[in-house]
Amino acid sequence: MCDPAEEAASQLRAIRALMEKSTIYRAISAPAAGFAGILSLLVCGWLWSRRATAVEPGVFLGIWLGVLVLASLVNFALLYRSARYRGDAFVSAGMKHALQAILPPLFAGFVLSVLTMRGDHGGADHSHAGMASLWILFYGLALLATGSFSPRSMRALGAAFFVFGLIASVPEMHSLGGSPYEAGVLLMAFSFGLLHLIYAAAVLMQSRRESSAPSRA
Repeated sequence: MCDPAEEAASQLRAIRALMEKSTIYRAISAPAAGFAGILSLLVCGWLWSRRATAVEPGVFLGIWLGVLVLASLVNFALLYRSARYRGDAFVSAGMKHALQAILPPLFAGFVLSVLTMRGDHGGADHSHAGMASLWILFYGLALLATGSFSPRSMRALGAAFFVFGLIASVPEMHSLGGSPYEAGVLLMAFSFGLLHLIYAAAVLMQSRRESSAPSRA
């Protein structure tokens, strides 16, 4: 049987190592965030073109689950390549702590969005904006949960999603664009589209500044 004291000490050492390497480890790579942003905007553009015959809430949920799966696969592939380049283990202490931090909020957001989709909160179309606001809010909470070992840029991204998720939860926001369906598409475009692109651009600019700093010294 594992000694609880030794297990606690091991976890503390892992957390300390993560804090020391917080400028290196990222749960979301900048290229993956850029890919997710572009993909989200493309999907939102297609969904907006269908606003005359809005897709059903269940289809809306399925489409965005597909986007999540695809973006996650790209992110894991890029993190794997980065780990191999540095000579680190892919399933590292950083990844384990990141997954332990982000999965509960993401799962809670998914469950609540399904309940919103199945509820009678103002009609079927209302659930499009309701689901979008939940995804934005809980995604922000998931990123903020990594705050003890993630770089400042990721904490800023989490804070932006969290604040915008609160704003998106205001009932008046659910008629943005003319209908709850259109509101849901616009909310997803601004958050998972635009905010991810801003994050990717900021991280890439910071990386270039850091890499060029020694040459100016």
